[in-house]
Amino acid sequence: MRKPFPLSWPLDWRRTEPRHRTPSRFYAVSFIKARDKLLHELRLLNAVNVVLTSNMPTKPNGMPYASSAKQVTDPGIAVWFVQPKIDATSHERVFACDRWVQPAENMWAIALMIAAIRGIERWGASDIVDRAFSGFNALPPGNDRGSVEVPPWQEILGMTAIVDVDGLAHPEVLMIAKAKHRMLIKDAHPDRGGSTERAAELNDALARAEKALAP
Repeated sequence: MRKPFPLSWPLDWRRTEPRHRTPSRFYAVSFIKARDKLLHELRLLNAVNVVLTSNMPTKPNGMPYASSAKQVTDPGIAVWFVQPKIDATSHERVFACDRWVQPAENMWAIALMIAAIRGIERWGASDIVDRAFSGFNALPPGNDRGSVEVPPWQEILGMTAIVDVDGLAHPEVLMIAKAKHRMLIKDAHPDRGGSTERAAELNDALARAEKALAP
């Protein structure tokens, strides 16, 4: 399961350099209005398992605190969700934006993009909608669409030797993985001198471990 903090940026998406970020024409949109607009558009998609990721501290419900929006140096937003399909299959999708200087602007931009794609369906071109959305499929870790290679979760969590020990059941290995993650994430947190990239790497490694070791 993805974590709302830190920002979980899609592996094959380029980041905007800070010097190239500018205020948008919707600069005055409030954080709460932008958040609610984005969630509304996702509901209209029948999106499930929505996780809004950013570098802003989050509430217990996973939503970022509005008061922290102006304190982050990286305003990027990436929203991950699953879109069920009529044929019983589903796809994890991701929309991300870091073009603008405020998190609210980037959330609003994503919401407008979703609304624009949905508009195509209302105009009767549903096949084009499917093609458009397929471009936002989330790539699995270690995908073969580019040069990015993700190390095994065992390596990232420092468990290469541990998981090779005979006799350990999956629940025991997962318990060790969670303990390793808790220990490492403390030093990786940006507030303690770490980096959002390292924290994201650790969170992704734990998510992959949970998927691999789930009963």
